[in-house]
Amino acid sequence: MNPLDTSIIEARLKAEVPALDTVAGMVEYSQIKDLSGFRPGSAYVLLASERNPAAGTPQPRKATPAQATFGVVVVAQNYRDQLGKAALDDISGIVGAVREALNGWMPEGWTPIVWVQGDAAQSDASRAVWIDVFTTTHVLRG
Repeated sequence: MNPLDTSIIEARLKAEVPALDTVAGMVEYSQIKDLSGFRPGSAYVLLASERNPAAGTPQPRKATPAQATFGVVVVAQNYRDQLGKAALDDISGIVGAVREALNGWMPEGWTPIVWVQGDAAQSDASRAVWIDVFTTTHVLRG
């Protein structure tokens, strides 16, 4: 029973958000050690959790629903100011495009993806990191 395949989400973002130079996953994200390691114009799709919405009831052995929560981390860079506000302004267009590409989209076997929340994760004088959180339900198959 495999977890949510985030490569499907990565492919969607690559196709639908031309402002992103790079779309990667957890492995690439885990290599970043500090804020300067984030490549501007990049996005990372990270599976945060899965849970069984019907836990505590009899379960089929071959297929079980899984409510998955995942994040999309986006990074922007701007040198127009020293406060990071310009980078946050620049990231808003990318964030909007990511939300438009994913919210309501329904890959085969999934329920429509729903946007849950967004947060400014980090920023410095030139970079801004934003994370949007989404959820969907898919079927775990044995």
